[in-house]
Amino acid sequence: MAGTSKELPNFTSRIAFILVTAGAAVGLGNVWGFPYVAGKNGGGGFMLIYLLALTFVATPVLMAELLLGRMGRASPPTAMRKLQLEARRPEPWSVIMWAGLVGSILILSFYSVIAGQALFYGFEAMVESFHGWTSEEIIAFDAGYKSDIVLMAFWSAVFVGLTALIVSADVTKGIELAGKWLTPVLFVLLVIIVVYSSIYGDMPAALNFLFGFDHLVLTPGVFLEAVGQAFFTISVGVGGIMMYGAYMGNNVNLPKAVTWIVLMDLGVAILAGLAIFPLVFGEGVDAAAGPGLIFITLPIVFAKITGGGIISVLFFVLLAFAAITSSISLLSPTVARLEEAGWKRAHAAWVMSIIAFFLSFLTVLSFNEWSEFYPLAFLGFDGLTAFSLIREGVSNILLPLVGVACAIIVGWRIKKERIMAALPMQETKLFQVWYFCLRFIVPMAITALFINAVFGG
Repeated sequence: MAGTSKELPNFTSRIAFILVTAGAAVGLGNVWGFPYVAGKNGGGGFMLIYLLALTFVATPVLMAELLLGRMGRASPPTAMRKLQLEARRPEPWSVIMWAGLVGSILILSFYSVIAGQALFYGFEAMVESFHGWTSEEIIAFDAGYKSDIVLMAFWSAVFVGLTALIVSADVTKGIELAGKWLTPVLFVLLVIIVVYSSIYGDMPAALNFLFGFDHLVLTPGVFLEAVGQAFFTISVGVGGIMMYGAYMGNNVNLPKAVTWIVLMDLGVAILAGLAIFPLVFGEGVDAAAGPGLIFITLPIVFAKITGGGIISVLFFVLLAFAAITSSISLLSPTVARLEEAGWKRAHAAWVMSIIAFFLSFLTVLSFNEWSEFYPLAFLGFDGLTAFSLIREGVSNILLPLVGVACAIIVGWRIKKERIMAALPMQETKLFQVWYFCLRFIVPMAITALFINAVFGG
């Protein structure tokens, strides 16, 4: 493989690594996905399961992926192959991360559509403002956008192009620079919107919904969604996090860095809920609006409230920023693998972006021409469009499967002494809890969920 011996660059500092990796974790899963998934699953009960899944399932896998990246110092498939040979194990570990790379491009394909709509809405909010629009006008506006294949494709292409532009630069001038600027700005924008929501919305109702148990719903489906959402929001299972681990300097205390990354990721998810739900409850609209919560329900709210024109611009800029910090991590692993094969970084970035763009038509068409086309209905997936199949298949199946494979490799196939030396870390209580979760909690939790999904109906 040409170029596999090339020395990878490092992020320039610990804070740069934390900001960039937190930016990768913070994305549409937090600002777009978390509020509507929490809304449709009853709020507090889902939040409880989500926190448990994040703490004992997704976070251990996050540290395992970063560790594998640090140990392998290459693109995810190459890193796994190197570690497999070093451990003298017969299993084809690289296959796991090839699946992850496929997942990363599939996620980018629908990410670009959702983020493209955010860019369009932000542009329209700046030009015309949603303030004063009737509910019927906003619903018609959303329907008009989603019925226009060319318009949706254009804004998807704009977003993919921005992603390619950042990733095509070298690591420090592209990925690191974007993360160091965009992640703090994202937090600032979100805090501004939360403050606004606390003034003009119904914050007590939002707090009760997110952290109370008035609408407690605990079903196997909620558990599966919570674990899938935990993996999706923290961006494990597709190789981007492992790639950032490969760029991580030896001066980074990995357990401390992971703690900061998870807290920032969780903070954005909670802040997103506190930004959105007070406005939703303040206007008496349905919190369980599904994906339409962001692009229909919120603009209806923005149209009614004081300063809604300004806050709508801030919100959709925030949504686009959240998407771009994650999309660059989705594109990075495949670009790194092509670089190892002898490609120029810029060529690799643009080629993979073009592939993601063409795949995005599966999502684009799901909102119009294929809105009643269910590709796998004959297998029992009736009612799931191509977009639904990609989103739910990746977040609820592929990401947990790749994540549990990484957990098993770190927990069972690589010697503990090698793991401790690479962290580096002594066998403290924290290490023992993390190692126990990798070896037992993560595999058992995900296995039980999949058994239920297949046989429980």
